[in-house]
Amino acid sequence: MEDKIITVASYPYSRAQLLKSRLEAEGIECFLSNINLLQPDIASGVKIRINEKDADRAMRIIEDIKEEYGKAKQKTIEKLKSVRRILVPVDFSDHSVNACNYALGLAQKLKAEIKLLYAYFNPVISSEPYDEMFSYQVNLDNVLSTLKDEAEEQMKLFTNRLKEWVKKEKISNVKITYELDRGVPEEVILNFSENYKPGVIVLGTRGKGEKGSAIFGSVTKRVIEKAKVPVLSIPEKSVYMGIKYMNKVLYATDFDDSDYKTIRKLMTLVRPFGMKIYFVHIASDATNPLDNVKMEELKEHFITEYNDYNVVCDIIEQRDVLQGIEDYIDEKDIDLLALTTHKRRLFERLFNPSITNKMLFHTNIPLLVFHS
Repeated sequence: MEDKIITVASYPYSRAQLLKSRLEAEGIECFLSNINLLQPDIASGVKIRINEKDADRAMRIIEDIKEEYGKAKQKTIEKLKSVRRILVPVDFSDHSVNACNYALGLAQKLKAEIKLLYAYFNPVISSEPYDEMFSYQVNLDNVLSTLKDEAEEQMKLFTNRLKEWVKKEKISNVKITYELDRGVPEEVILNFSENYKPGVIVLGTRGKGEKGSAIFGSVTKRVIEKAKVPVLSIPEKSVYMGIKYMNKVLYATDFDDSDYKTIRKLMTLVRPFGMKIYFVHIASDATNPLDNVKMEELKEHFITEYNDYNVVCDIIEQRDVLQGIEDYIDEKDIDLLALTTHKRRLFERLFNPSITNKMLFHTNIPLLVFHS
């Protein structure tokens, strides 16, 4: 007696093909029916047909696929939600205003909300004689209360001015809220970021009152080094002309395995902007066979995974990596530089005042840093 043929599921054509492949890989014979032969790719209600004796196994496989799909979908949703959250640490300085301008441009394109964060002063607790402890504690509580009230007032004024500017510029669908916390700025930023889980942190390269020859302030440096989410650092001399004028991004690669993870984050972040993306490797010898093989692998990756992006891959011959980056930025008129934290030597040089003061690129080009 012949086995009875039954319909185990009905899906759009592409999904039906995937299920058919999965069932066959598990040793279950199946075929598709109800296919639009003229336009199979748009067919809906394609039936997956199997032997009745395989029904139980097939249904378990389908349930497993649904669970896998649900988890993957939820992960994607969470990732998109995080991209739509932008954290902007502020200290009410001109640098903060400049960072907010960039954040607003990003938020409008990404349909994101902006969370302003201010860390107000954390008094250093010094040792006091035991008999003065009570009066000391009362005085400290009063000081802290006053500091919090002043911080709240400053933040309200700053937020209202920002909202007025948003209204004047007719920027729509951008929600702006704020948070205050007492403590060391970099610790407050990093701790808040852990819970808020933003898609990106936007801040100035230097905080209020920070002076010296280093281009990057101490707070910015620590946040860049320790944050687990991308950090967009806005230099003092960077003039915000509008997000539509940021058309070219340079990603400096050294073919590290972590680059592929970073590339995925970068592509997700820049997709709404239609940017041209340059993936560049700076090498002392541009004819190095290994570098060329790795670059070809990278090109293949882009063709397979990101064929709808405008991507350029280059190997530049230059012994000095920083000089190579600077020259390329000038030549291609780059608007944004992207790096990962695994490039330790490069970061050490970026943060070295004696070297960075000789460089030009980072004085007006925003720097997007990914945690490797």
